[in-house]
Amino acid sequence: MSAVTSTTASAADYDGLLLQGGQWRGRSFTGLRVAVLAPGREAALIVPDVVRTARSVKVFQEEPDWLVAWHLPLPRLLARPAARLSLRWSVPDPWTRRRLTPDGRFNTRRPRVDGRYYAALRQPGCTLITWPVYAFVPDGVRSAEGIEHRVDCIVLGTSSVFATASSREDVPA
Repeated sequence: MSAVTSTTASAADYDGLLLQGGQWRGRSFTGLRVAVLAPGREAALIVPDVVRTARSVKVFQEEPDWLVAWHLPLPRLLARPAARLSLRWSVPDPWTRRRLTPDGRFNTRRPRVDGRYYAALRQPGCTLITWPVYAFVPDGVRSAEGIEHRVDCIVLGTSSVFATASSREDVPA
């Protein structure tokens, strides 16, 4: 399930705070509604820190990735079952678990070790959205089902399809 299909959308259409790459690090998001647009591996790094201080976080995970909560010195053959087990233990809701399960074949990368992402997604103000982002709008983003998600800040992961398509460079200190 991919949360992004359109690479023609331009962040220049968004009027709020836009943070790209690692510019989210060390920031306080107190009182802000934040959207995170990133692949699963990056979202796993960004979301736990952002959700701590933000009023609400909408995670537009561009593609899920396998994560494990602890480092396991396992052969590659056992990495996928270990990641599946980690997901099952960490995410009790089967529908959410399905949206966090990578489609297709197991990728060539080893699962990322991260024990905070799944817990962050369970926070009351955090929402995982798997509808593709269709456009940037002045107040946030529009997903493919036509819903405009109003946010005060958008965090684009370094590997986000929108990171390279973005034409804005307005990150205040």
